[in-house]
Amino acid sequence: MIGMVVCFIFLFIAGVASASSSCETDLNGDGICDPYDVSTLEEDNTVSRVTINVGGGDKSVSGDFELGNGGLSAGYLPSDFSLLLDFYTRNTNLTEYSFRWDSARLDWVLYKTSSWVEPSRGEQYSLGGEKVPIEALFPQQFEVQRVACCTLYSQFSGGGPDFKLLNVDEKLAEIRRDFTYILENLPQGETGKLFYAVDEVGNKVRRNIPQEFVYEMTLILSDDNVGALNDYAYYLSRSQNNVLAALLLKEIHKKYPDRLVATLNLADAYWDIGMRSAACPLYKEYIDKMTKRGKKGRIPELAKSRVGCG
Repeated sequence: MIGMVVCFIFLFIAGVASASSSCETDLNGDGICDPYDVSTLEEDNTVSRVTINVGGGDKSVSGDFELGNGGLSAGYLPSDFSLLLDFYTRNTNLTEYSFRWDSARLDWVLYKTSSWVEPSRGEQYSLGGEKVPIEALFPQQFEVQRVACCTLYSQFSGGGPDFKLLNVDEKLAEIRRDFTYILENLPQGETGKLFYAVDEVGNKVRRNIPQEFVYEMTLILSDDNVGALNDYAYYLSRSQNNVLAALLLKEIHKKYPDRLVATLNLADAYWDIGMRSAACPLYKEYIDKMTKRGKKGRIPELAKSRVGCG
């Protein structure tokens, strides 16, 4: 699992390279490449100017940001992209701005700010040789805010623009709107566009699932979407995103403890991560409740074999 995390970090850093040298980034969802370039400002080498050429045409927009070793990556939802700010390889604290295309304004607007901690990036693991403990694999201390319209990408220069945050109810409404992307594409299953994309040469590749997006899904968990979110979490696990699957399934299990399929899925996710001490009680809980419901014959043999951590 640790090897997978190292691979993930490498791929993520590759995804935020300083500039795009070929047509590989459709940032506004119109099917046309939006090449971009990152240059260091002469007067301040801590600030970078990111210039996006919209659709490869004459229009371009620029913004100035303190990136460190961070940069731009295409967003999870079409027409989105994100910038990692003040990012360095061993930083455990991450900050990200997310932008979404506004066709009326012919510019991207800031719609989300996110920060969280990734303990596994710590120097004691990357340089000190310590083994990454399982609990350090989980992103934590999320602070995700939605931004009121409309702060344009092209307004980011100098100290950057002031922007207003949405209140809690407004934020949750925006998250629910983004949840429709899951609903629309969930029928494609574990090999669909929620989890895989096609690269510039036509190869199918795993998508990097944003941690803050999965965290936001835990905030809108309710009776009318728990089934879809459980399926999403299950497919996350099937596509080797077990940590994010467990992050979501843990909240489902907490709020809906009698939803036995979620209990089993969480146990499986924990098991695949290597958290057997957490998985085994969940397998026992699942088996006990299935038995009480008269469904003993439907208990998977794999669950039975794992109940004692054997």
